[in-house]
Amino acid sequence: MIITSGQTFTADMYGSFAESGRYAPVIIRMMAESSELFAYPSRHELTFEIKMRNETIEAARALFSSGVAFATFYYSACNETFWNLTGDGGFELRTGIQPSAAIDDIFQNGEAYAFECATAMMIVFYKALIKTISQERFNEVFQHLYLWDWQNHPFLPLKNAHHVGQGIPGDVRYFKNPEVNPQTPQWQGENAVDLSNHLYYGHGIGTLSADQIINELNKYRRRGAEISAFLMNSATRPDYLSLSALADGSQMEGIRIAAGTSFYTF
Repeated sequence: MIITSGQTFTADMYGSFAESGRYAPVIIRMMAESSELFAYPSRHELTFEIKMRNETIEAARALFSSGVAFATFYYSACNETFWNLTGDGGFELRTGIQPSAAIDDIFQNGEAYAFECATAMMIVFYKALIKTISQERFNEVFQHLYLWDWQNHPFLPLKNAHHVGQGIPGDVRYFKNPEVNPQTPQWQGENAVDLSNHLYYGHGIGTLSADQIINELNKYRRRGAEISAFLMNSATRPDYLSLSALADGSQMEGIRIAAGTSFYTF
């Protein structure tokens, strides 16, 4: 269910979001038909979320095609023209580099990069945000980018939603492998972007259906395992309301407060 300005969103309004991207119609329909409640002060905030969800899907598909590789934090790699590679496998923006240019380089020169799946999800979110707010505003706010895991992103706060059912396209979902082989701990689960049409993008595993991802994870269970991998009934999402205020140039103190929310760490 969607409520904007105190009014329930109806099916005849779906088409009015066509300009928000090619995935906007399915995003708005699934939000309206969901048992979750999505409430907004005005249509502006709803439009922002639809647009960023659409760009999240576009960014996930672009990352899949970019040539980037999967690696554990120990074996991370990056283009050091744009980033400093830290001792824990993170990417720290170099002084004097435009943040948007550094994010774009990951998509343009993917062969120079290798990283873990949580890092991939943050890269997707940042790329989506660049396409949703002005590039100038992004560069103003994100002058100290650090890519590693879900943490250390004070101006891109995340929220964990529970009991999401089918979820909404643009969500990051988690496939858990509870009986993973201890020799392959990197397969204990998979973060994956909901691309709509029953497809998901997981870094290092590709674009697959939920059943296909589960089948892949099940190949890496311990001997004698009896519990299958499964899709958790939760989702990680940006705090779209806070980000819409950020895009408008509103005070950033609220973003800092929101960034203190507990992230869902996998």
